[in-house]
Amino acid sequence: MQMITSRCFLRTTATLDHNLTTPRLTKRKSKRRITDFRAPRTMDFLAQRRKKPKKTNEIPVAKAATAPSPSLQTSKNYGFERSKNTLAKRADRFSGKGGITDAASSSQSSEDFERYMGKSVIGGYKKQLDETDYEKMTVKGTCKRLEKDYLRLTAPPRAAAVRPQPVLEEHVRNLKKMWGQRDKEDSDCSKGTGNVKHDYEWFCSQLKAVRQDLTVQRINNAFAVDVYETHARIGLEMSDLNEYNQCQTQLKELYDLLSNSKIKGSEENGEKTGLENYCEFVAYRIIYYVFLMGNKKYDGGSSDLFKIMLGLTQEQRENPSIAHALKVRVAVAEYDYHSFFRLQDSCPNMGAYLMDYLVPTVRQAALQRVCRAYRPSVEMLFLLPELGFDADLPEELELGKEFLQSCGCKLSEDGSEILTKESVLRESNLNTKSSLI
Repeated sequence: MQMITSRCFLRTTATLDHNLTTPRLTKRKSKRRITDFRAPRTMDFLAQRRKKPKKTNEIPVAKAATAPSPSLQTSKNYGFERSKNTLAKRADRFSGKGGITDAASSSQSSEDFERYMGKSVIGGYKKQLDETDYEKMTVKGTCKRLEKDYLRLTAPPRAAAVRPQPVLEEHVRNLKKMWGQRDKEDSDCSKGTGNVKHDYEWFCSQLKAVRQDLTVQRINNAFAVDVYETHARIGLEMSDLNEYNQCQTQLKELYDLLSNSKIKGSEENGEKTGLENYCEFVAYRIIYYVFLMGNKKYDGGSSDLFKIMLGLTQEQRENPSIAHALKVRVAVAEYDYHSFFRLQDSCPNMGAYLMDYLVPTVRQAALQRVCRAYRPSVEMLFLLPELGFDADLPEELELGKEFLQSCGCKLSEDGSEILTKESVLRESNLNTKSSLI
């Protein structure tokens, strides 16, 4: 019995040793040789397979007896026929009168434009038009009504609905006078004795209607510049950045148009040239482009700003308005919040209205730098003037505390210090969007 058990034990051990030393067969597919499971192929067959010609769109040249006619030598390429005859037929469609060659000629384009403008009415088709002729084709307004609301043109303008320049000048003078007296009208309205229709929307509609009448009559003189400058200033004062931007764009073109020898020669006669406020609005554009540089949705602010700076002369750089705007640009670029708020207090003309759009960004960056530099705390009366708040006024003091708390600043128990080490800063939620840009 013991002999049988020992023999079984030895047999089992030998089987285990054999299984450990012998590789097991798996279901994994191994690379098979060509000669294992297929019919043997010679090297000549493989060489012929490699030399098999590739398919091309070219039609192989066959014998003369079996070659198709040239009209049938076509090949399909994504649904289009590419034969010489077919291409020639397509080219004939765009040749002749009204084709590509005819439409590309400048003479034909000018003839169509002149016919649209009414060339046959003023002198016939054979006459060469000059500036006088184009002046005859321009609409001349005959309307004598001063007030007119702005409406988009959906048809060619009629002379009876367009006001001439003398009427526009009188209306603009009245608008300026009424805008200067708006504070008195507001107080009268609160008492119930004033005229309630003269709000900003009414002024904006009247000025846009004046600009429309100037455009359809091709009036590009000093009066047009005065209208756009007036509307731009009113837009800045009322925080209407969109209307200001429209006026600023048109003013740039008017300034370029009026800065020629003829207009400059009128300075000797004491006439207005329209360039008297050129430096003022260049300064506005510099600050406006500085504001756009901080807008992630607009990436052309820096290039537009550099174009203006490259075009400035030494005399223009010494102008107080432009020199101030260039200092604002440097202060914003270097995060010099101390100089920025000092420049805002001494801003000439109406540039402070544009600098107001830069205040939230500069103020947020200034608070971050102060909290990093001053540890563990900083006094409230020191920080608020650095952020552009007047700590001497109770309203400004409360507004400054509200701003700091909205940014995550932790105040001391008596409210006289900011615990910078314990504060976790975040973006203020008091900033409101004042423009669509």
